[in-house]
Amino acid sequence: MNIFNLGLSGGAEGKSMSVERSTFPFTAIVGQDQLKTALILNAVNPKIGGVLIRGQKGTGKSLAVRALAEVLPEIELVPNHPFNCSPKDPTLMCEQCLEKHERGENTPVQRRKMRVVTLPIGSTEDRVIGSLDIERAIK
Repeated sequence: MNIFNLGLSGGAEGKSMSVERSTFPFTAIVGQDQLKTALILNAVNPKIGGVLIRGQKGTGKSLAVRALAEVLPEIELVPNHPFNCSPKDPTLMCEQCLEKHERGENTPVQRRKMRVVTLPIGSTEDRVIGSLDIERAIK
């Protein structure tokens, strides 16, 4: 996981009073090259494990993440599915979807924008996705 500590030189985040939030363009963010590189690499390869961004209030932390999410392509997923499985890639399917895929059943496809997930510090994968940490349970 990459950690970035932003100073006040990063720019201020703008807040809108309208219901729909306008997003600052990712390409317009000046400086913060390491942060932008880390965000892009994590978007390309999620196995990196995320990026922890920290800094003073108003330094553009959330702005950078939301700006990147806006330029990412839409993802294809199985509609009304709790795990957001890929309808085409067997490596990104749960057991139920994989069985349907192997039987040759047509899977419906839904497209949607990528979502930004904000997690509190100290979150672990097992707590976020709901699995059991076997090592911790054995202790």
